[in-house]
Amino acid sequence: MLACCLTLGASAKGQFTIMKASAKPASIDSNVTSPVEVGVKFRADSNGYITGLRFYKASTNVGTHVGHLWTRAGVLLGSATFTSETKSGWQQVNFSTPIAVSANTTYVASYFAPAGHYSENINVFSRTGIDSPPLHALANGVDGPNGVYLYSSSGGFPTSSYYSTNYWVDVVYTPQTVVANPQLTVSANSLSFGSVTVNTSTTKSVTLTSSGTSAVKVNSASISGAGFSIVGGSFPVTLNPNQSITLLVQFKPTTTGAVTGQLTIKSNSTTGGTAVVSLSGTGAAATKPQLTVSTTALSFGSVAVDSSATQAVALTSSGTSAVTVNSVSISGAGFTLVAGTFPVTLNPGQSMTLQLQFKPTTTGAVAGQLTISSNSTTGGTAVVSLSGTGTTAGKPQLTVSATTLSFGSVAVGSSATQSVTLTSSGTSSLTVNSASVSGTGFAILGGSFPLTLTPSQTTTLQVQFKPTTSGAATGQLTISSNSSSGSTTAVALNGSGTSVAHSVNLSWDAPTSTGSPIMGYNIYRSTGSSSFQLVNSSTVAQTTYVDDTVVSGSTYNYVAKSIDSNGAESTPSNQIAVTIP
Repeated sequence: MLACCLTLGASAKGQFTIMKASAKPASIDSNVTSPVEVGVKFRADSNGYITGLRFYKASTNVGTHVGHLWTRAGVLLGSATFTSETKSGWQQVNFSTPIAVSANTTYVASYFAPAGHYSENINVFSRTGIDSPPLHALANGVDGPNGVYLYSSSGGFPTSSYYSTNYWVDVVYTPQTVVANPQLTVSANSLSFGSVTVNTSTTKSVTLTSSGTSAVKVNSASISGAGFSIVGGSFPVTLNPNQSITLLVQFKPTTTGAVTGQLTIKSNSTTGGTAVVSLSGTGAAATKPQLTVSTTALSFGSVAVDSSATQAVALTSSGTSAVTVNSVSISGAGFTLVAGTFPVTLNPGQSMTLQLQFKPTTTGAVAGQLTISSNSTTGGTAVVSLSGTGTTAGKPQLTVSATTLSFGSVAVGSSATQSVTLTSSGTSSLTVNSASVSGTGFAILGGSFPLTLTPSQTTTLQVQFKPTTSGAATGQLTISSNSSSGSTTAVALNGSGTSVAHSVNLSWDAPTSTGSPIMGYNIYRSTGSSSFQLVNSSTVAQTTYVDDTVVSGSTYNYVAKSIDSNGAESTPSNQIAVTIP
């Protein structure tokens, strides 16, 4: 059921309101004297326009009233100043330009009462809200609380709520009228394919978009001109508003010379039943594919047995047409091609790189050959000679600069950093596979693994101790490698967290003018953009409070509210912010 004295609005000449002009508040004057912005959350069943705002006025509700329309997030969509007001009753102002609203979307309508004395009905939105189709003042819980206000000397976006109160704010709404109007928009009125080699093809696209307010039917698409064709596509096709399809048009000339054509699209578009796209292109004589290889010989030098070295060969299409590399083969013990899939086509100027690996399994000199087959007019086969020598493998070895790291005493929430140096102290490259750390508060800063160090090369690991609790802590840095002296190396870690206690002392002045005796206070706290939460577990009798639950490095916001003999809280006090060191 609706609360007392509410009457649903009705349409008049296509306009709707939430409440009728004959509706009256249960409490015409709230007797609140503070300047305040009061409002209501509402939705419409269909797209339309808010042409104006209304509010019910008490004779004591004086001053200049300004109406506002907001999004749910507080973005101001429009405002207007009420003029030629009567002493009391319903007042209305119209926006200079109607404001578009979307169906089933929450908006907030409000007005600023500089002298207070707004009208009210309490508990209207607690369960059912006000349903006056196509408008709906939302019940609590549909989109947060309803019946919103903001105490302010200049007004603003209202977000607070008190007892689901209807503040007698209303909107004037006109539904949007949609007239069927199929329209087709074509993305281009001409396509130029440029020069295309005879008996090769190129493709361009044309997008057809339904840009009207109702579905458009594309009946057919036809093409004229030698060498032009539509690739795929089936007609007729129906496109709903804002829906699109793409037509692919191909040009494949069979002779040299300029060619023109036309793409013709027929539809039921109200902007014209026939759309024409002009087509042009030129057939060009076939050119010559050529392949250039960056080198004729690769020398890998000396490589330890069972280790590997890699070198690159670049293949470039240096002719006037695309070259096809049909295959690549390799011979010689220990030589391999790393990846690569063939055949592959390279357009003029395009290159690709071949990675060749030499991994000897025995000592001694080795020779081989890379053979490249293509359709190059300079020769269908290109050869690159390969050479390398297998040598006796050296021993990788890892040396760590410390076996223990002691961080001493570190305050909880702060950090200390120490370093460990890893050295490749063997006769061949060392691979550090991983580095991990255990123990609460210990961490490795940066570092990327696996990592290869050549003989005598070093790298430094940064280890951090950042305790979260007080007391002694131990851990371990574990380094995994291919060192011949042991695949796992451990560094012991230790440190001690020390704690620092913080508290916030709050004090405030008792209210000097209240309607009921003050029985105590509640303290509320928030961090960042979070909402305020009650801090005290029982009513605070004094005008001081100590909050000893704060954490170092955090910033807290506080407000106090007094509690009267009826158990009702006051509005919040001024807000203070405290940063804990």
